[in-house]
Amino acid sequence: MSTWIFKALAPAAILLLAACEGGTGVSRNAPSQISLPDGTVVAGADGWCVDEATTRTGRDTAVVVLGSCAALARNALAPQPDLPGVVTVSIDGTRGAAPSPEEFAAYFVSEPGRAALARDGRADSVEIIDVTSETDVLYLGASDRSVSSSASPITWRALFEMGGRIVSVSLYGPPNDPIERSEGLRTLEAQIDRLMIANGAS
Repeated sequence: MSTWIFKALAPAAILLLAACEGGTGVSRNAPSQISLPDGTVVAGADGWCVDEATTRTGRDTAVVVLGSCAALARNALAPQPDLPGVVTVSIDGTRGAAPSPEEFAAYFVSEPGRAALARDGRADSVEIIDVTSETDVLYLGASDRSVSSSASPITWRALFEMGGRIVSVSLYGPPNDPIERSEGLRTLEAQIDRLMIANGAS
């Protein structure tokens, strides 16, 4: 599991800085979805569009960065989400049995799991503030003291299986404005629903 965590979460942490510091708002092209080389479709929930400048796709892992459609298009009339922030959707390119929510939870509360979540790679930088599982999805709230001042240290994340692949959806808030649990989980649930619909999954 640790190999996938490194591939999927580390790129998201790196791309977060680009998205917060200039990725959102750089491009006037703000598509609502993107098709990956393997046919998987990553579509944003209402108000969220693909930031093509910071999205990365590769043979093993894809990390799609989503921001406010209005901000990306520089058009105040374009849709925008209910809260500010950046969403990343990380998809593992290999197929296989995904860990259960309980296995995910056990990993992330461990020292290696917290180190994987930390931007500086140090377990003691991360505090797990919430762990919830629902219908084969693990919802995880974590606070990372090592995160850049360009974003809130609190991140909300969902991990689940879709089409035989492990998917991680992460929500990062702006600095000095942490996203509350109810808002974070609601945003993650909406994004998961959109992904499932776009890929004909249930």
